[in-house]
Amino acid sequence: MSNNLNDLKENEKNNSPWNSSTIMAIIFIIVGVGLIASNIGGFEFDNWWVLFMFIPVALFVRNIYCDYQVNGRITSASTGAIIASIAIILVAATFVFEAITWSMIWPVGLIFAGISMYLSNRS
Repeated sequence: MSNNLNDLKENEKNNSPWNSSTIMAIIFIIVGVGLIASNIGGFEFDNWWVLFMFIPVALFVRNIYCDYQVNGRITSASTGAIIASIAIILVAATFVFEAITWSMIWPVGLIFAGISMYLSNRS
C-alpha cells in the first residue's frame, strides 16, 4: 500500500504543470511584454535586466511549495530557499528602486543570516 502511495506522489510531482521550463517561459513572456510596453507607451524602465533575477526566486518558491505538498509542512531544507529568495528580492529592489541603498540593505542581510543560523541549529 505504501508503495502505491509513493508511486502516486512521484507521478503527481512529475505531472505538475509548474516545472522549471514553464516558470522560465512565463518570466520571459512577462519581461518581453514589459519591454514592448515600454517601447510603445514611452514607459522607461532602465533596470529591466533585474527582472531576470526573479527566475531563481520562482524556482525556489516552486521547490518550497513542492516540499510543503510532500511533507505537509515547511522543512528545514526549505528555510534556506526562503531566505535566499528574500535576499534576491532585496537585491532586486535595490536596483529597481534607487531610493533604497546598499547601506540600508546589508544590515537586513545580517539579520537574515542570523535567522538562518538559528533555524538550522533548531532542526
